Amino acid sequence: MCRPSSGQPVDRDLWVEHVVLLEIVSLHPDHLTFEELIVRLEDQASDTDRTAIMDSLQALKRSGLIRFNGDVVEPTFAAVRAAAIFEP
Repeated sequence: MCRPSSGQPVDRDLWVEHVVLLEIVSLHPDHLTFEELIVRLEDQASDTDRTAIMDSLQALKRSGLIRFNGDVVEPTFAAVRAAAIFEP
């Protein structure tokens, strides 16, 4: 993942949520566990760490865009539909 241009924490949080959601939706209908998703997205170069990814997962869940099925992370229908609408 590349670092966002803005240094503001809120901008960074939204950027991490964007990257995490994009990854989850792009893999649909395949799903990853928390650990698989973190390993896939963790990147030392951009300082995106486990905590930032876990925080974004919780924020996306609160927003109704993902759900947890045990350890598996799944996009909701709303997230999949929105991604299809915004796709170029």
